[in-house]
Amino acid sequence: MIGVIFASELNIEESISEKVSLQDENKHLKEKIKKLEVQLQRFTQVKPVVSSAVLPLQSATEKKTVRGAKFVLSTTAPKILTAYYVADYQTVDKVKKKLETNGFLLLSVNEILPHKTVLIFTNAELQKTNSFLSALHLLVNDNSEIRVQNPSYFGAAFLQDRYKYGQFKETLLNLKAVLGEMYESEDKFEFDELADYNFMFGMPDKNDMITVAKGNSLLSRLKEENATQYIAYSLQLSNGTTLVGHKLQHKTYAYLKTIKEEHNVQLFPYEVIIRENKAVMLHPKYYLALSLPLLSMTDFMKIASAPAEIVKDIEKAYK
Repeated sequence: MIGVIFASELNIEESISEKVSLQDENKHLKEKIKKLEVQLQRFTQVKPVVSSAVLPLQSATEKKTVRGAKFVLSTTAPKILTAYYVADYQTVDKVKKKLETNGFLLLSVNEILPHKTVLIFTNAELQKTNSFLSALHLLVNDNSEIRVQNPSYFGAAFLQDRYKYGQFKETLLNLKAVLGEMYESEDKFEFDELADYNFMFGMPDKNDMITVAKGNSLLSRLKEENATQYIAYSLQLSNGTTLVGHKLQHKTYAYLKTIKEEHNVQLFPYEVIIRENKAVMLHPKYYLALSLPLLSMTDFMKIASAPAEIVKDIEKAYK
């Protein structure tokens, strides 16, 4: 009788254990399904467009931008992060002067598209990352607005498990001193998804780097006369690597007009990191999508040849 009761208790315990195990498994599967649904929603956001065009198309008018919430420094990570902060217009010269007086080192100034000038700058906090985040991009859109990359957004994506929300407090406060009131842009994405970001299932992520050149004289090659026309800046980092900003062909920049994203031209110049005798870059299919989180599948198809053109432009500097 006791044996029967004991066996019965064992069966009950096993049943409870199986239920707990199944609950955990179901929870894990639901999380996976949720992620896939987000990717599927992005994929089916618009009807596919059949097109064989690979050249940039002319856009009619520039897309109007919308300002979101005002920047407030917080130590708590939000569910949704803005990719950029938007501020009132200032002249390029004024921004340059204010960057330098607020602890930033100006690396380069480039007019990417007519009346759209991008300033690249750094500071000690950014350089400590020894990464693609060691420099930030700021766009002065003439007589319109200023846009600057949010280090928290790109930090979560580029640094992955090395990133802790709030670690760029000094940089953000100094940016506010330069720009005045800053507002969230319409370009946003889920904070928890940034570390593993890709446009959709099967597309490149942060770890899918492209090697554009190899050799033990890559840095000296960048100083040659024929290479300087392709280089916006270079920055030696403390871990021995070098961050290099690359200028692209004007026709490559023009792809942004095709999808009416020229107001986000601050995603250029395109960076490469030189390390261990290799020049590596983020895959354009990853970087473009990350930098333009509102990009639809139709938009991506319109600029289908842009990633290859970007790689080709960068390779020219190392030949």
